[in-house]
Amino acid sequence: MDYKIISKIQKLLALSESNNEHEAYASMVKAQELLAKHKLTMNEVKGFKVYNSAIKDFWTNISFTKGKWKAQLARLIADNFGCYHFFNTRRTNTIIFFGREEDAYICRILLEYAVDCINTTVRKLRYEYLKNGYSTKGLENDYALGFISGLKMKFDEQKATNEELALVLIKDKMVVEKYSEKKFNKSIDTSVEREGYDDIYDKGMEDGYDFDISNKITRKAEDETPNLIENNEINII
Repeated sequence: MDYKIISKIQKLLALSESNNEHEAYASMVKAQELLAKHKLTMNEVKGFKVYNSAIKDFWTNISFTKGKWKAQLARLIADNFGCYHFFNTRRTNTIIFFGREEDAYICRILLEYAVDCINTTVRKLRYEYLKNGYSTKGLENDYALGFISGLKMKFDEQKATNEELALVLIKDKMVVEKYSEKKFNKSIDTSVEREGYDDIYDKGMEDGYDFDISNKITRKAEDETPNLIENNEINII
């Protein structure tokens, strides 16, 4: 059996228990498609334990200097998909996930998609504010923090109502052990505070809660093959 396919189906089945009807339906449909394509049964997939997926660094296309909210978003995603995150710092801080290959891959997909969604909405909001003569300093920060808060609420609700999903997303022992062996040069402070755009923060929270996760995971996973190459102080290399 192909453990990558089985692991993907297992995650889709877990997401199919979501309270979000669209997300649940999309995940179940995709899981059924993969079951049929690979001639697997539901019992085979649910009873199969994946042991040998590689544990490694998974680089993203996301980096930051002042936009520390990206580090907060990466931490939230990593914590909810069994991974760690850290930074490669040269002139900027590039976000890297560390964990099981299939988990780190999903983390990268979600981070890059979420950042793109945030940036797109922020551009629209800035245009409206500037058009009406208002300052936009700090607007991106507050929208992004709201988005992260809403996404966290979504994750927490999913895990509270779905014990199987909560178990799937926990860091496994080998990932924890391997990460503890890593050597980092220093840490950077990634804490960030709101700037005072309460309405923008609230909109971000609403958008983060409504963020459609399963569609992006399944579409991206089909189109690509993985390219392999706690607190507010995060390790960097």
